[in-house]
Amino acid sequence: MRVWAEQSPFGLKDTLKKRGYRWANGTDGRPKSWYIDIQQSAIEAEIAFLREEVYLCDVEPRLQRLTAFERFSNRG
Repeated sequence: MRVWAEQSPFGLKDTLKKRGYRWANGTDGRPKSWYIDIQQSAIEAEIAFLREEVYLCDVEPRLQRLTAFERFSNRG
C-alpha cells in the first residue's frame, strides 16, 4: 500500500523522512506530496502516526493499493 501525506506541514519534512517517506514533486502525475510504501498490515499504525505526529487531528490519508508492476516501475 502507498500512504500519501498530502498537505503535511513543511516543518515536519524531517520527521517524515526519518519515518521512510519519500517526496513526489508532482511532475509525473502523482500528487506533490510525501508518501511511503508499506505492507497492508501496517496501515493502521501509519495512519495513527500521521494523526498523532503530523496532522494532530483525525485525518483519512489517501491510500493507494499497489501492484508489483506499479511498485517497481521507474515512475514509482
